[in-house]
Amino acid sequence: MPRSKAEECLAAALEAEPLPGWDLTREFQFDKGRRWRFDFAFPSQRLAIECDGLRHRTAGGAITDMEKCNEATRQGWRVLHFPSSRANPTSARRWATFVLEVLCCPPSSAPDSDE
Repeated sequence: MPRSKAEECLAAALEAEPLPGWDLTREFQFDKGRRWRFDFAFPSQRLAIECDGLRHRTAGGAITDMEKCNEATRQGWRVLHFPSSRANPTSARRWATFVLEVLCCPPSSAPDSDE
């Protein structure tokens, strides 16, 4: 399957400043039964990245994407979504910075409470 402009821009941004020790993988198949793939993944951290394009705007595409993301969450994945329609080198660099921030700040085990 050909890669989108968003995927190519994000790949270039992630590769411009490599993240030492992180296992970035493109087209990562996280569920063998459904053959679902993430556009990008850091399997050791269970962090996935999706560049959402036109397919996600159809009713069928949106439902399939929801099923995929729900299953990924059930399996312990965190999934980041970026809009393909906004892809350019500048936005991709911002996305890559955000990915690094998420990788460096693992999720907390419980939400903060002011109670």
